[in-house]
Amino acid sequence: MERDDPADLGDGSYFWPSFFTEASHVDTSSVSALACGQRIVSVANLDELKRRAHITSSQGPTRDGRLKPDITAPGTGIVAANGFGGPDDPWIEMTGTSMASPYVAGVIGLMLAAEPTLTAAQILGIIKATARPLPGATYQWTNDLGFGVISPAACVAEASHALTPTAPTVTAAAPPGRPASRRAARPATRRPPPEAA
Repeated sequence: MERDDPADLGDGSYFWPSFFTEASHVDTSSVSALACGQRIVSVANLDELKRRAHITSSQGPTRDGRLKPDITAPGTGIVAANGFGGPDDPWIEMTGTSMASPYVAGVIGLMLAAEPTLTAAQILGIIKATARPLPGATYQWTNDLGFGVISPAACVAEASHALTPTAPTVTAAAPPGRPASRRAARPATRRPPPEAA
């Protein structure tokens, strides 16, 4: 069941195909087919006031046992451009993973601005590794929040130096009788000899 997308009735009108009550908090393995892809980032909707996944957010794992959703982002009471309104109604407040997913897409855009050569796997790895748990939670994956709440600043910081190589150093052993504090570190590569003039 595709839960977050409105259905087109053919006449340009839309309806929401499913509704949830506070008590229904969606069953496990309810992640929609679109969010179960092998190479996508699946996003849960965070209710920041209640500090948990919003009731409109599907839960994992996938039916074949993969860990989805991957991450949680703010998606409750988000004000955005109104694609259905006219010039007198430019903004709309909405709740759902349809609002949380663009938040994550924006963070990924900032990550790619910091390091344009990141692969999809590297991006997802950074997002998971820098996620923060909600109070009282652990850093382990959960079926409603994934690996935790996305941390935009940490994602961008990690992306900016993710591919920066670190030069290895070799520490020379101190000759017998010489104090350890006088040990010298040698560079891993030698300088080329100066060219003859």
